[in-house]
Amino acid sequence: MKCLLVAAFTFCTFVVAYGQQTEPQKAQPAQKTEEITPFTIPEPLYVLSEGGIKKELSKDDLEKLVITQIASIEVITDDESIREYGEKGKNGVLIISLKETEATN
Repeated sequence: MKCLLVAAFTFCTFVVAYGQQTEPQKAQPAQKTEEITPFTIPEPLYVLSEGGIKKELSKDDLEKLVITQIASIEVITDDESIREYGEKGKNGVLIISLKETEATN
């Protein structure tokens, strides 16, 4: 189950990064592989919504969540994320809402 959650976050992070590209990357010739750098996906801001209260999550805290605790995940990728979360939200925001019956502190 934890693998499914990690895969979902990775996919959402890729969607956020791809959606925010301002200029498409041009294909590099494959002659010199040492000059080609891998594409790094910027880390979004993770927010935990619990009982109407929102707080930022670290990646370590995110890995501790049990998938059965999650009610929904909202992805914000546009200017709304910057308006609401400032510079921290520039790479997108994943808002994770917990089920009320299983919410933990």
